[in-house]
Amino acid sequence: MASQQALQQSFRVVVENVLNRWTALRLAVEHGMGGPLGLNTAIELIDYVTSYCTENKNVDAIDLREVLEEIMDQEFETICEDESTQEVSAVLIKYLRMLKEGKEEEVKAELHTMVPCEMWIVSGAKIKYQPIDDSGSESEEDTNDPEDMDVEPASAMDVGSEQVNPSTCGSSTKFIEEEAIDPGWTQVRGRRRR
Repeated sequence: MASQQALQQSFRVVVENVLNRWTALRLAVEHGMGGPLGLNTAIELIDYVTSYCTENKNVDAIDLREVLEEIMDQEFETICEDESTQEVSAVLIKYLRMLKEGKEEEVKAELHTMVPCEMWIVSGAKIKYQPIDDSGSESEEDTNDPEDMDVEPASAMDVGSEQVNPSTCGSSTKFIEEEAIDPGWTQVRGRRRR
């Protein structure tokens, strides 16, 4: 059994490799969903996932998936409907178990067989931010009215739009799902989060 520090170092390499390949995380950062410090939040995510998995004794894929979903929702205002959080957590737990069983060489070999990718989650990386269409954004006087909790009505052009219930239980705010800006990317807007 590897020491705790050696396990953390080896597993951090795995987490870096997996999260740098996670398209949903990259899109969230590129679209500014993590704010101006989204890249820093992604870097912190690597450290947090590494610590969470190596410092808790019985972490499984379900626990990790819930953690990833919560972080994506709270830090990046993103909900992954593509089951990628489930896939990422399963891969990470698989490699964590292998490392705990002392199969470090097998893990290294599998990481080397992965298709090469750009390691973009590093300090000082240049992120190509995607412009977000703000043509439907609220006006300045709308944002100053705390009583205004309604979402702008969907236009006749948004015939395919559907109403989406908020992820926060008990919230009365309704959101309107808009047409995708990019393939596979949906922007949901609301006036205030509860």
